[in-house]
Amino acid sequence: MAKPPTSDFGNDDRLASPRDEKNGIMISQKPLKLAQHAEICLLSAILEGEYPPGSAFPAERELAEKIGVTRPTLREALQRLARDGWLDIRQGKQTIIRDYMKEGGLGVISTMARMADRLPANFITYFLGVRSVILPAVSRMAAENQPAILEEHLVGSQSLADTPDAYTDYDWNLQLNMMTHSGNPFFRVIFNNFALMYHEWGLRYFRFPEARLLSAKYYAALLELVRRRDGVGVEARVRLVMADVTALWESRIGEMENEI
Repeated sequence: MAKPPTSDFGNDDRLASPRDEKNGIMISQKPLKLAQHAEICLLSAILEGEYPPGSAFPAERELAEKIGVTRPTLREALQRLARDGWLDIRQGKQTIIRDYMKEGGLGVISTMARMADRLPANFITYFLGVRSVILPAVSRMAAENQPAILEEHLVGSQSLADTPDAYTDYDWNLQLNMMTHSGNPFFRVIFNNFALMYHEWGLRYFRFPEARLLSAKYYAALLELVRRRDGVGVEARVRLVMADVTALWESRIGEMENEI
């Protein structure tokens, strides 16, 4: 469930320092530029339902004052959002929020994924659904194209620390490994967009011991299949665990949302 909208969405401590990433994991924080701050404020208001698709932003002067930036800075943020498919800016008319879930592209997905702490948990459920369709086939491609590399990565799971951080990091990089060695670079280009979101929610998911146990058994089974060079078996095992993960995720959504 998204957090309730606020009347002053320009004042939020979480917007003060965005997170950078390296290999899919957050490593540092840097101060926001004013245009970035304005962009995140506007996106937060959209995602939290203060300005739903089809509605209009207030007049430019009022909106700039509400966020706490100058009008030129606001215009820069609005232009970025329009370019990425969030807004429809018409000269002399109100700026309209587009139906981004129907009309948006990779730019919208990338932006939403970077704002993981603002997303309702059902967005992650949608991501899991997409992953459940893509990853089984990708895993088979990787197991058949580069089995030795995939095997080497899976061996590392045998010494994995039993912590949410370790499992989140390892699981994400296993998926990137599969996509990198699938033979189709587009898979990784697409999934790179979800790095911050995966880390944010992965830490919540893997704090449950049953989630770590499920994945530990999955890694061990996958390792044996890769060693046997059984690409078909790898695909079937990945498809099975995707269903199990989704079921466990959905049973724990309420608890994970309460951590926001």
